[in-house]
Amino acid sequence: AAAPDHLFHLRNNFYLGSFQAAINNSDLPNLSPDDAVERDCLVYRSYIALGSYQLVINEIDSAAATPLQAVKLLALYLSNPHDKESTIASLKVWLADPAIGSNAVLRLIAGIVFMHEEDYIEALKHTNAGGTMEL
Repeated sequence: AAAPDHLFHLRNNFYLGSFQAAINNSDLPNLSPDDAVERDCLVYRSYIALGSYQLVINEIDSAAATPLQAVKLLALYLSNPHDKESTIASLKVWLADPAIGSNAVLRLIAGIVFMHEEDYIEALKHTNAGGTMEL
């Protein structure tokens, strides 16, 4: 039997575009460490969708897990259109790293960034392997 999906309602709100509801209902007890990181990614991506880039940049520190670092990179990319090159360069370095380059959230963020850049081949290169609904 499959384990219950503790993040179902949070994911549902996020995917439906109910970003404030996702943020408001994100206090979920007894999550595994992996689920807690996924929850935080969804909450921070909700803040990004609402335009609160600086909040995300300020709250995710350098010791955070790779998926959260990727979300912070998206906030940096969207908040500073004049410094896209350094953000994209960092993204490419992370994608080339064999230890973290296959992380699903990192690949998703890469796809989002490259879509914004209208580099569809590069976006597809990082998202076509799938593994998650969003990829």
